[in-house]
Amino acid sequence: MTNKDDEINKTIHNLCGELKPMGCFNPNWRAALWIILVLTYTVAVATTIGFRENIAHAMNRGEFVFELLLAFGTGITAGLVTFWLTIPDCERYKKFIAVPVTLLAVQLVWMFDRLYFEGMGDIRENWLSHCWMNTALYTTVPIFAVVLLVKKGATVMPCALASFAVLSVSEFNWIGMRLVCPKDNVGEAYFLNFLPYVVIGLLAGFLAKKLFRW
Repeated sequence: MTNKDDEINKTIHNLCGELKPMGCFNPNWRAALWIILVLTYTVAVATTIGFRENIAHAMNRGEFVFELLLAFGTGITAGLVTFWLTIPDCERYKKFIAVPVTLLAVQLVWMFDRLYFEGMGDIRENWLSHCWMNTALYTTVPIFAVVLLVKKGATVMPCALASFAVLSVSEFNWIGMRLVCPKDNVGEAYFLNFLPYVVIGLLAGFLAKKLFRW
């Protein structure tokens, strides 16, 4: 064996000599764990803060239920895609990316349709209202949970993973905001309540490669 072969073997040993085989944790189980966690947390926070006074009336309105179901579907599918992208061999899952993207597009069309016919509506002068401040409560634990769980994987698409992770967290937390915040106009329900998640999404996009790299 030549010196060159010895150097190659030594390099290989230094890189992976202490590595041990381990079973792969199914991304579907991680996704299920996270979805259960975020749903439980959202309901718990909404119960602690207190549901909106007109919650019974709101749940009898078709458009309100439609918005919640649309956000729920987007959050579930985006959560699944997030954890499917944590594995290096994620090619077979890429076709499912179209599902949360399509649901998000429907949500945006719905928002702009309401904006066109209803206008922004009245937005409170104090942006740091209790509805907006409650966003911090809804966001903290789910964000940490999803970062912790996806870092167990080895994604080759960190930016896409970060985008769908933030989308999933945002949708579930927005559902929580709609359950506790009594304002239903477009300005409050979408622009004011959704704005913090947009900021979080931009930050996650910049930090994606550092957060989710191998």
